[in-house]
Amino acid sequence: MLIDGSSQMYRAYHAIRGLTGPDGKSTNAVYGFVTMLRKLLDDQKPEYIVAAFDVAGPTFREELDADYKANRAPMPDDLVEQVPWVHEACAALGVPVITLQGYEADDVIGTLANQTTDKNIDVIIVTGDKDFFQLVRDGVTVFNPRDEGTWYDSDHVLAKFGARPDQVVDVLALMGDAVDNVKGVPGIGEKGARALIGEHGTLDEILAKAQQLPQRKYRTALTEHAELARLSRDLVRIRTDAPIQLDLDQTRFSGPQPERCFELFSKLGFRTLLANYAPTVNTTNADYRLVSTAVDLNSLVTSLRNTGRYALHLLTDLPDAMRAKLVGVAFSVAPRSAWYIPLGHTALDIPTEFSPADALALLKPVLEDPEVATV
Repeated sequence: MLIDGSSQMYRAYHAIRGLTGPDGKSTNAVYGFVTMLRKLLDDQKPEYIVAAFDVAGPTFREELDADYKANRAPMPDDLVEQVPWVHEACAALGVPVITLQGYEADDVIGTLANQTTDKNIDVIIVTGDKDFFQLVRDGVTVFNPRDEGTWYDSDHVLAKFGARPDQVVDVLALMGDAVDNVKGVPGIGEKGARALIGEHGTLDEILAKAQQLPQRKYRTALTEHAELARLSRDLVRIRTDAPIQLDLDQTRFSGPQPERCFELFSKLGFRTLLANYAPTVNTTNADYRLVSTAVDLNSLVTSLRNTGRYALHLLTDLPDAMRAKLVGVAFSVAPRSAWYIPLGHTALDIPTEFSPADALALLKPVLEDPEVATV
């Protein structure tokens, strides 16, 4: 599975507004992206997965045409702030993030998809961008996760776009793309571009026959703007030869990292997600020790003094403090770490090298020390 991370992040940003974290900063794009990604992982259960993102700085397309995407407004400041969190969310959920300087996310996806040709891997490209229709072939489909999701194989591309996947680039070259400021051929719109490619097959064939076309406006436009058509084709074509190598070991999906997710989503204030990743006995790297030897007991006392503070919990045989007998004492000086001293167990046989009185006598000085705080 190859995710067009940049487009999905923008979509999430515009779909959800007004969401902020505990620090007051916007978290709408992160939350929307995470929601989309979690559903993808649950529904599709990919064996391999990558999220590709654009990276700041010019690409080879700006070198070809300085006007490429020049009409776009800069990324909003409150979205810029969320980009690192989106990347971190991907990593926490077990999804590798790939960026490549000088190239767009499209080219990363195109190249990785191309490298699966001889690996018997079915590829799903997750995007809402029609440009990716050009990559569709046997074993490569496009999935738009909007609403309940829409799948595009070659037949669906033809039905939706009016051209085969191998013709998409040439259609876009003729009609242009206002979103990316790709000019195309003046005077040829979407309908005309599809008709020309449908009749003649390729852009090169159309340019070679430009003087024989029956429509005067097309003859003139294609004769005068042949180079612009070729430039537009270079701009809209997704590269499949970018300098990046598919590593199946690095992209194999092994599942989310619960502790990392819990920490990140807590920080961002995503309370509705926390229950899915809350630490449990099985998922937490805990250090819980039973104090049963004199060495253990002395080590505990030393740790309490060195730390300077501790949490204390008393275990009794009855809830009524006036009638209860002390069964054990638990100490903790750090999260997911604790010592337990058995002092009065009757139902369990827990042998110790010390009596309850000896243990309490050793603990008394540190318990009464004002320099060692109880929290």
